[in-house]
Amino acid sequence: MPSNTNRRLGALLLAAIVLAYAIVIADAVLFGVVVAALIYLLAWLIDRASTGNPLDDMSRERRLVTGGVVLVVLAYSIVIAASLLLGVLVAAVVVLVSWVTSPIGPVARWLDRR
Repeated sequence: MPSNTNRRLGALLLAAIVLAYAIVIADAVLFGVVVAALIYLLAWLIDRASTGNPLDDMSRERRLVTGGVVLVVLAYSIVIAASLLLGVLVAAVVVLVSWVTSPIGPVARWLDRR
């Protein structure tokens, strides 16, 4: 199981890559900062709320469907919309919604305890 430090570094690296893309290629600094911050916030939230591996909070079918939707969103954002940053933002929202609404995830367990 990866340590929290590795997950934190991975989230920071992904946010830095998105920010670098926004600054160097897309020339959209403010939008890049927003997307990078939201990616880091999402990773932090999932890491803090998950007891073990965050992927264990979703069923296999949910992971497959989420991955498929993310791939379609990213492909659409690159090919049709020509806005990779917007695609990354929408993909992050899709992952968050899938994780939050999972019936076996930490949010569902927390609500069941109440």
